[in-house]
Amino acid sequence: MILSDVKIVLDYRIIEHGSVKIVDKYIDEIYEEVITEGDSEIINCHNQILMPGFIDLHTHGTNGVDYMNAKVEDFKIACDALYAEGVTTFLATTLTSTKEKILEAIKNIKEAAKINPSLYGIHLEGPYINKKYSGAQNPKYIRPIDLDELNEFITTGEGYVRYITIAPEASTNTKEAIKLLRRNNIVVSAGHSDATFNDIEEAIKHGLTNLTHVHNAMSPYSHKRPGMVVAGMYFDTLYSELICDFVHVEKDVLETYYKIVGPNRFMIITDSLSPKNTKEKEFVMEGMDVVNKGNALYLKTGPLAGSVLSMDKGLRNMEELCHINLMDLAKISSFNQSKSLGLTDRGAIKEGLLADLVLLDNSLHVLETFKEGKIVYKKDGN
Repeated sequence: MILSDVKIVLDYRIIEHGSVKIVDKYIDEIYEEVITEGDSEIINCHNQILMPGFIDLHTHGTNGVDYMNAKVEDFKIACDALYAEGVTTFLATTLTSTKEKILEAIKNIKEAAKINPSLYGIHLEGPYINKKYSGAQNPKYIRPIDLDELNEFITTGEGYVRYITIAPEASTNTKEAIKLLRRNNIVVSAGHSDATFNDIEEAIKHGLTNLTHVHNAMSPYSHKRPGMVVAGMYFDTLYSELICDFVHVEKDVLETYYKIVGPNRFMIITDSLSPKNTKEKEFVMEGMDVVNKGNALYLKTGPLAGSVLSMDKGLRNMEELCHINLMDLAKISSFNQSKSLGLTDRGAIKEGLLADLVLLDNSLHVLETFKEGKIVYKKDGN
Protein backbone atom coordinates (compact mmCIF):
# COMPACT_ATOMS: atom_id res chain seq x y z
CA MET A 1 0.00 0.00 0.00
CA ILE A 2 1.20 3.52 -0.84
CA LEU A 3 -0.35 6.63 0.68
CA SER A 4 0.24 9.16 -2.08
CA ASP A 5 0.10 12.96 -2.24
CA VAL A 6 0.10 13.41 1.50
CA LYS A 7 1.54 16.05 3.81
CA ILE A 8 3.89 13.98 5.97
CA VAL A 9 4.62 15.24 9.49
CA LEU A 10 8.11 14.05 10.38
CA ASP A 11 9.68 14.80 13.76
CA TYR A 12 11.97 17.48 12.31
CA ARG A 13 10.26 18.75 9.12
CA ILE A 14 7.21 18.40 6.88
CA ILE A 15 7.17 16.86 3.41
CA GLU A 16 4.46 18.88 1.69
CA HIS A 17 3.68 16.48 -1.18
CA GLY A 18 5.07 13.05 -0.38
CA SER A 19 4.17 9.39 -0.27
CA VAL A 20 4.49 6.60 2.31
CA LYS A 21 4.86 2.93 1.36
CA ILE A 22 3.54 0.39 3.86
CA VAL A 23 4.64 -3.24 3.72
CA ASP A 24 2.99 -5.66 6.14
CA LYS A 25 2.82 -3.78 9.46
CA TYR A 26 5.62 -1.31 8.85
CA ILE A 27 6.56 1.93 7.13
CA ASP A 28 8.81 0.65 4.34
CA GLU A 29 9.76 3.82 2.51
CA ILE A 30 9.07 7.56 2.60
CA TYR A 31 9.18 9.47 -0.70
CA GLU A 32 9.51 13.19 -1.23
CA GLU A 33 7.31 12.95 -4.30
CA VAL A 34 3.81 11.93 -5.33
CA ILE A 35 3.77 8.27 -6.41
CA THR A 36 1.12 7.57 -9.07
CA GLU A 37 1.99 4.07 -10.26
CA GLY A 38 3.67 0.89 -9.09
CA ASP A 39 3.05 -2.67 -7.92
CA SER A 40 1.35 -1.59 -4.66
CA GLU A 41 -2.18 -0.34 -4.08
CA ILE A 42 -2.07 3.46 -4.26
CA ILE A 43 -4.36 5.60 -2.11
CA ASN A 44 -4.59 9.24 -3.14
CA CYS A 45 -4.74 11.28 0.08
CA HIS A 46 -5.38 14.59 -1.70
CA ASN A 47 -2.65 16.35 0.25
CA GLN A 48 -4.26 15.78 3.64
CA ILE A 49 -2.12 15.63 6.82
CA LEU A 50 -0.44 12.39 7.88
CA MET A 51 0.65 12.19 11.53
CA PRO A 52 1.75 9.39 13.86
CA GLY A 53 -1.22 7.64 15.46
CA PHE A 54 -2.18 9.18 18.78
CA ILE A 55 -1.22 7.54 22.08
CA ASP A 56 -3.48 8.01 25.12
CA LEU A 57 -1.75 7.05 28.36
CA HIS A 58 -4.76 7.76 30.56
CA THR A 59 -8.30 6.70 29.69
CA HIS A 60 -10.77 4.85 31.91
CA GLY A 61 -13.36 4.07 29.26
CA THR A 62 -15.46 5.12 26.31
CA ASN A 63 -18.71 4.24 24.52
CA GLY A 64 -20.16 2.57 27.60
CA VAL A 65 -17.08 0.45 28.29
CA ASP A 66 -15.63 0.91 31.80
CA TYR A 67 -12.17 -0.66 31.97
CA MET A 68 -12.57 -1.53 35.65
CA ASN A 69 -15.60 -3.69 34.92
CA ALA A 70 -15.23 -4.62 31.24
CA LYS A 71 -15.09 -8.21 30.07
CA VAL A 72 -12.46 -9.22 27.53
CA GLU A 73 -14.94 -9.08 24.65
CA ASP A 74 -16.01 -5.51 25.55
CA PHE A 75 -12.64 -4.03 24.68
CA LYS A 76 -13.18 -4.28 20.92
CA ILE A 77 -15.94 -1.68 21.27
CA ALA A 78 -13.51 0.67 23.00
CA CYS A 79 -10.67 0.02 20.56
CA ASP A 80 -12.90 0.70 17.54
CA ALA A 81 -14.20 3.89 19.15
CA LEU A 82 -10.68 5.12 19.87
CA TYR A 83 -9.60 4.45 16.27
CA ALA A 84 -12.24 6.98 15.24
CA GLU A 85 -10.37 9.67 17.20
CA GLY A 86 -6.98 8.65 15.79
CA VAL A 87 -5.78 6.62 18.80
CA THR A 88 -3.62 3.66 17.76
CA THR A 89 -2.12 2.91 21.20
CA PHE A 90 -3.65 3.34 24.65
CA LEU A 91 -3.37 2.24 28.26
CA ALA A 92 -6.57 1.06 29.91
CA THR A 93 -6.57 2.91 33.23
CA THR A 94 -7.90 1.47 36.48
CA LEU A 95 -9.25 3.15 39.61
CA THR A 96 -8.56 2.85 43.31
CA SER A 97 -10.51 -0.12 44.59
CA THR A 98 -10.15 -3.35 46.54
CA LYS A 99 -7.24 -5.67 45.82
CA GLU A 100 -9.63 -8.24 44.36
CA LYS A 101 -11.32 -5.75 42.02
CA ILE A 102 -8.00 -4.39 40.74
CA LEU A 103 -6.66 -7.92 40.16
CA GLU A 104 -9.79 -8.82 38.20
CA ALA A 105 -9.40 -5.70 36.05
CA ILE A 106 -5.73 -6.49 35.44
CA LYS A 107 -6.61 -10.02 34.30
CA ASN A 108 -9.29 -8.86 31.87
CA ILE A 109 -7.22 -6.02 30.42
CA LYS A 110 -4.23 -8.35 30.03
CA GLU A 111 -6.26 -10.89 28.06
CA ALA A 112 -7.88 -8.16 25.95
CA ALA A 113 -4.47 -6.70 25.14
CA LYS A 114 -3.37 -10.01 23.67
CA ILE A 115 -6.03 -9.77 20.95
CA ASN A 116 -6.41 -5.99 20.48
CA PRO A 117 -3.16 -4.49 19.13
CA SER A 118 -4.00 -0.89 20.10
CA LEU A 119 -4.44 -1.87 23.77
CA TYR A 120 -0.82 -1.71 24.89
CA GLY A 121 -1.45 -2.43 28.56
CA ILE A 122 -2.52 -1.10 31.94
CA HIS A 123 -2.18 2.18 33.79
CA LEU A 124 -2.81 1.61 37.50
CA GLU A 125 -4.13 4.92 38.86
CA GLY A 126 -3.94 4.23 42.57
CA PRO A 127 -4.61 2.76 45.05
CA TYR A 128 -1.42 4.22 46.60
CA ILE A 129 -2.41 7.87 46.54
CA ASN A 130 -3.21 10.67 49.01
CA LYS A 131 -6.71 11.06 50.46
CA LYS A 132 -6.26 14.84 50.50
CA TYR A 133 -6.27 14.80 46.70
CA SER A 134 -8.49 11.79 46.10
CA GLY A 135 -10.48 13.60 43.41
CA ALA A 136 -12.84 11.00 41.94
CA GLN A 137 -10.98 8.08 43.52
CA ASN A 138 -12.98 6.48 46.32
CA PRO A 139 -11.13 7.47 49.53
CA LYS A 140 -12.20 4.36 51.43
CA TYR A 141 -9.93 2.26 49.19
CA ILE A 142 -6.87 4.53 49.31
CA ARG A 143 -3.97 2.97 51.19
CA PRO A 144 -0.18 3.17 51.65
CA ILE A 145 2.02 1.11 49.36
CA ASP A 146 1.98 -2.60 50.20
CA LEU A 147 4.99 -4.13 48.43
CA ASP A 148 3.52 -7.63 48.50
CA GLU A 149 0.26 -6.43 47.00
CA LEU A 150 2.11 -4.32 44.43
CA ASN A 151 4.22 -7.30 43.45
CA GLU A 152 1.03 -9.35 43.01
CA PHE A 153 -0.36 -6.70 40.67
CA ILE A 154 2.86 -6.80 38.64
CA THR A 155 3.02 -10.60 38.56
CA THR A 156 -0.64 -10.97 37.59
CA GLY A 157 -0.15 -8.43 34.81
CA GLU A 158 2.58 -10.56 33.20
CA GLY A 159 4.28 -7.51 31.72
CA TYR A 160 1.09 -5.68 30.76
CA VAL A 161 1.20 -3.29 33.72
CA ARG A 162 3.04 -0.47 32.00
CA TYR A 163 2.37 2.64 34.12
CA ILE A 164 1.33 3.49 37.67
CA THR A 165 0.24 6.66 39.45
CA ILE A 166 1.31 6.99 43.10
CA ALA A 167 1.59 9.71 45.74
CA PRO A 168 5.27 9.52 46.69
CA GLU A 169 4.82 11.30 50.02
CA ALA A 170 1.97 9.07 51.23
CA SER A 171 4.01 5.94 51.97
CA THR A 172 7.19 5.22 53.90
CA ASN A 173 8.46 2.66 51.37
CA THR A 174 8.15 4.75 48.21
CA LYS A 175 11.85 4.36 47.35
CA GLU A 176 11.62 0.57 47.43
CA ALA A 177 8.36 0.61 45.46
CA ILE A 178 9.74 2.81 42.68
CA LYS A 179 12.82 0.61 42.37
CA LEU A 180 10.59 -2.49 42.15
CA LEU A 181 8.47 -0.85 39.48
CA ARG A 182 11.43 0.31 37.42
CA ARG A 183 13.00 -3.16 37.55
CA ASN A 184 9.80 -4.32 35.87
CA ASN A 185 9.96 -1.54 33.25
CA ILE A 186 6.88 0.20 34.65
CA VAL A 187 6.63 3.98 34.28
CA VAL A 188 6.14 5.71 37.64
CA SER A 189 4.03 8.87 37.70
CA ALA A 190 3.13 11.11 40.64
CA GLY A 191 -0.49 12.12 40.99
CA HIS A 192 -3.39 12.51 43.43
CA SER A 193 -0.63 13.73 45.67
CA ASP A 194 0.35 16.46 48.14
CA ALA A 195 4.05 16.02 47.33
CA THR A 196 6.40 18.93 47.86
CA PHE A 197 9.02 19.98 45.34
CA ASN A 198 11.59 18.10 47.44
CA ASP A 199 9.43 14.96 47.52
CA ILE A 200 9.37 14.94 43.72
CA GLU A 201 13.09 15.65 43.52
CA GLU A 202 13.79 12.68 45.77
CA ALA A 203 11.43 10.39 43.84
CA ILE A 204 13.14 11.34 40.57
CA LYS A 205 16.41 10.02 41.97
CA HIS A 206 14.83 6.57 42.26
CA GLY A 207 13.02 6.53 38.91
CA LEU A 208 9.96 8.81 38.85
CA THR A 209 9.53 10.20 35.32
CA ASN A 210 5.95 11.48 34.97
CA LEU A 211 3.25 13.63 36.51
CA THR A 212 -0.40 12.58 36.25
CA HIS A 213 -2.98 15.12 34.94
CA VAL A 214 -1.00 18.20 36.01
CA HIS A 215 -2.96 20.85 37.97
CA ASN A 216 -5.68 18.31 38.82
CA ALA A 217 -5.60 16.54 42.20
CA MET A 218 -2.10 17.65 43.18
CA SER A 219 -0.24 20.16 45.32
CA PRO A 220 -0.62 23.49 43.50
CA TYR A 221 1.73 26.25 42.46
CA SER A 222 2.83 28.30 45.47
CA HIS A 223 5.69 30.70 46.06
CA LYS A 224 5.75 29.63 49.74
CA ARG A 225 5.39 25.86 49.36
CA PRO A 226 6.55 24.80 45.91
CA GLY A 227 4.78 21.62 45.00
CA MET A 228 4.22 19.36 42.04
CA VAL A 229 3.28 21.99 39.48
CA VAL A 230 6.53 23.86 40.12
CA ALA A 231 8.43 20.56 39.92
CA GLY A 232 6.80 19.83 36.57
CA MET A 233 8.02 23.15 35.25
CA TYR A 234 11.50 22.81 36.70
CA PHE A 235 12.70 19.24 36.16
CA ASP A 236 13.65 18.58 32.55
CA THR A 237 13.28 14.82 33.03
CA LEU A 238 9.58 14.95 33.93
CA TYR A 239 6.83 14.33 31.40
CA SER A 240 3.52 16.04 32.15
CA GLU A 241 0.07 14.64 31.35
CA LEU A 242 -2.60 17.31 30.85
CA ILE A 243 -6.33 17.02 30.17
CA CYS A 244 -6.80 19.52 27.35
CA ASP A 245 -10.58 19.94 27.43
CA PHE A 246 -10.55 23.55 28.74
CA VAL A 247 -12.58 22.34 31.75
CA HIS A 248 -10.03 20.53 33.89
CA VAL A 249 -7.46 23.27 33.31
CA GLU A 250 -8.40 26.83 32.38
CA LYS A 251 -7.12 28.11 29.04
CA ASP A 252 -4.72 30.71 30.45
CA VAL A 253 -3.17 28.18 32.82
CA LEU A 254 -2.90 25.55 30.09
CA GLU A 255 -1.25 27.98 27.70
CA THR A 256 1.17 29.19 30.37
CA TYR A 257 2.18 25.67 31.35
CA TYR A 258 2.80 24.72 27.72
CA LYS A 259 4.83 27.88 27.17
CA ILE A 260 7.08 27.01 30.13
CA VAL A 261 7.39 23.23 29.61
CA GLY A 262 7.48 23.28 25.81
CA PRO A 263 6.65 20.54 23.30
CA ASN A 264 9.18 17.94 24.44
CA ARG A 265 7.62 17.06 27.84
CA PHE A 266 3.93 17.90 27.39
CA MET A 267 1.47 15.04 26.76
CA ILE A 268 -2.21 15.28 25.87
CA ILE A 269 -4.38 12.74 27.68
CA THR A 270 -8.15 12.37 27.81
CA ASP A 271 -8.83 10.83 31.26
CA SER A 272 -12.11 9.84 29.61
CA LEU A 273 -14.73 7.72 31.34
CA SER A 274 -17.23 5.21 29.97
CA PRO A 275 -20.07 7.71 29.24
CA LYS A 276 -17.99 9.31 26.46
CA ASN A 277 -19.93 9.12 23.17
CA THR A 278 -23.07 7.92 24.96
CA LYS A 279 -26.25 9.58 26.21
CA GLU A 280 -25.69 8.27 29.73
CA LYS A 281 -26.28 11.08 32.21
CA GLU A 282 -25.61 9.34 35.52
CA PHE A 283 -23.59 6.30 36.54
CA VAL A 284 -21.78 4.79 39.53
CA MET A 285 -17.98 4.64 39.54
CA GLU A 286 -16.43 2.45 42.22
CA GLY A 287 -19.21 3.29 44.66
CA MET A 288 -19.46 7.00 43.83
CA ASP A 289 -22.29 8.73 41.92
CA VAL A 290 -21.20 10.58 38.78
CA VAL A 291 -23.16 12.91 36.54
CA ASN A 292 -22.44 13.79 32.90
CA LYS A 293 -22.86 17.52 32.33
CA GLY A 294 -22.01 17.33 28.64
CA ASN A 295 -18.56 18.90 28.67
CA ALA A 296 -17.14 16.89 31.59
CA LEU A 297 -18.07 14.40 34.30
CA TYR A 298 -18.56 15.34 37.95
CA LEU A 299 -19.16 13.58 41.25
CA LYS A 300 -22.60 14.44 42.57
CA THR A 301 -20.78 15.95 45.52
CA GLY A 302 -19.18 18.51 43.19
CA PRO A 303 -15.59 17.64 42.16
CA LEU A 304 -14.58 16.83 38.61
CA ALA A 305 -14.56 13.07 37.97
CA GLY A 306 -13.17 12.80 34.46
CA SER A 307 -13.68 13.86 30.88
CA VAL A 308 -15.55 13.07 27.69
CA LEU A 309 -12.61 14.39 25.67
CA SER A 310 -11.30 12.71 22.53
CA MET A 311 -7.62 12.84 21.59
CA ASP A 312 -8.29 14.62 18.29
CA LYS A 313 -10.36 17.26 20.09
CA GLY A 314 -7.52 17.74 22.59
CA LEU A 315 -5.16 18.21 19.64
CA ARG A 316 -7.42 20.82 18.05
CA ASN A 317 -7.79 22.61 21.38
CA MET A 318 -4.02 22.88 21.81
CA GLU A 319 -3.53 24.12 18.25
CA GLU A 320 -6.26 26.72 18.70
CA LEU A 321 -4.95 27.87 22.07
CA CYS A 322 -1.19 27.86 21.50
CA HIS A 323 -0.90 27.93 17.68
CA ILE A 324 1.35 24.88 17.75
CA ASN A 325 2.95 23.69 14.52
CA LEU A 326 2.24 20.21 13.17
CA MET A 327 5.59 18.78 14.23
CA ASP A 328 5.08 19.82 17.84
CA LEU A 329 1.46 18.64 17.77
CA ALA A 330 2.81 15.21 16.81
CA LYS A 331 5.15 15.35 19.78
CA ILE A 332 2.47 16.13 22.36
CA SER A 333 0.00 13.58 20.99
CA SER A 334 2.29 10.65 20.16
CA PHE A 335 6.07 10.96 20.23
CA ASN A 336 6.41 12.07 23.86
CA GLN A 337 4.04 9.35 25.01
CA SER A 338 6.00 6.68 23.13
CA LYS A 339 9.29 7.99 24.50
CA SER A 340 7.88 8.07 28.03
CA LEU A 341 6.86 4.42 27.70
CA GLY A 342 10.25 3.51 26.25
CA LEU A 343 8.72 2.47 22.92
CA THR A 344 10.99 2.49 19.89
CA ASP A 345 8.59 1.03 17.31
CA ARG A 346 5.99 3.82 17.07
CA GLY A 347 5.28 7.47 17.85
CA ALA A 348 6.82 8.91 14.68
CA ILE A 349 6.70 8.52 10.91
CA LYS A 350 9.97 6.84 10.09
CA GLU A 351 11.09 3.94 7.96
CA GLY A 352 11.08 0.70 9.95
CA LEU A 353 8.49 1.80 12.51
CA LEU A 354 4.98 0.39 12.79
CA ALA A 355 2.54 1.95 10.34
CA ASP A 356 0.42 3.44 13.13
CA LEU A 357 -0.85 6.53 11.36
CA VAL A 358 -3.71 9.00 11.31
CA LEU A 359 -4.85 10.99 8.28
CA LEU A 360 -6.34 14.38 9.16
CA ASP A 361 -7.97 17.16 7.21
CA ASN A 362 -6.65 20.71 7.43
CA SER A 363 -8.90 21.35 10.44
CA LEU A 364 -7.31 18.36 12.25
CA HIS A 365 -10.38 16.14 12.06
CA VAL A 366 -9.72 12.43 11.61
CA LEU A 367 -10.33 11.03 8.12
CA GLU A 368 -8.64 7.63 8.38
CA THR A 369 -6.70 5.66 10.97
CA PHE A 370 -4.15 2.96 10.22
CA LYS A 371 -3.07 0.38 12.81
CA GLU A 372 -0.08 -1.74 11.86
CA GLY A 373 -0.67 -0.92 8.21
CA LYS A 374 -4.39 -1.73 8.14
CA ILE A 375 -7.21 0.78 7.74
CA VAL A 376 -9.14 0.48 11.02
CA TYR A 377 -11.26 3.63 10.67
CA LYS A 378 -12.53 5.55 7.67
CA LYS A 379 -14.77 8.60 7.97
CA ASP A 380 -18.00 8.32 6.02
CA GLY A 381 -17.62 10.01 2.64
CA ASN A 382 -13.82 10.16 2.78
